[in-house]
Amino acid sequence: MLDGMAANGVDISYMTGRVRSLVVPNLVRLIKGVRAAGGRIAYLRVGAYQHDYSDGTPHLQASLRAATAHDGAWACEVVEELRPEPGDISLIKTGSGGFTTSNLDNHLRNMGVQHVLYTGVATNGCVMLTLAGGWDLGYHGYLVADATATFSPRLQEITEELVSGYLAKVVSTDEVLKQIEA
Repeated sequence: MLDGMAANGVDISYMTGRVRSLVVPNLVRLIKGVRAAGGRIAYLRVGAYQHDYSDGTPHLQASLRAATAHDGAWACEVVEELRPEPGDISLIKTGSGGFTTSNLDNHLRNMGVQHVLYTGVATNGCVMLTLAGGWDLGYHGYLVADATATFSPRLQEITEELVSGYLAKVVSTDEVLKQIEA
């Protein structure tokens, strides 16, 4: 979907650079630490279940179609370094907010999860909307800032500031890992 944005003139260079140099390496460390501590890992893959994209939210259907983002397609796969393992949750979300466009809440509630680490892209879009939905549902949220990316340093800062007001505690990967080890 980023290719489509770039084709429409959106500068994605900051985001893609941050994902490669910071987000993926921090997610590798974070996932390893959470698994070692017995925590749960949930993947939310934006896409559609239907190959005609009719189950995608209306504002995303064209982007999903352009990216061929449907369940089972390459566009809905998790990057190799972060691949889900048996026992992980891997869901399609058909829109931006993970709690409103997937069965994430059902899975987390059934497992007794109360605290959620939020990571991914775009910080000011999917991540923030998922985080806000989790806050409304009563989850204790933590935005792992150095495991998220958006389109510019300014948008990243603004989003972290907005979130930290009341939706979630803004933390780093190192802070999370230190707390897990304690």
